[in-house]
Amino acid sequence: MPDVDVRCPVGPRRLFTKLKLGEEFGAVVLPDNLMEFTCSDCARRISREPRYRDRGFRVRVFHRFNLVGELIDTTVQEVWEGGPCLQGR
Repeated sequence: MPDVDVRCPVGPRRLFTKLKLGEEFGAVVLPDNLMEFTCSDCARRISREPRYRDRGFRVRVFHRFNLVGELIDTTVQEVWEGGPCLQGR
């Protein structure tokens, strides 16, 4: 049974999870069969960019993967005192 490492696509040293393909046990997934992980490495890197740093935004980064470990989407969420603002990336 092959294993698949699910890692950050930008800085592949961050391991989110290991998938055991063909295993019968389910995992927690989003409604459209995607797994979502927050990435503090990417959030730290992106928050240093002038467009976020100069405006004082805190940033959250979410990577979404399908059930075989392929990256599907990355979303950046700006967080400030008024609440979150979603921005696709």
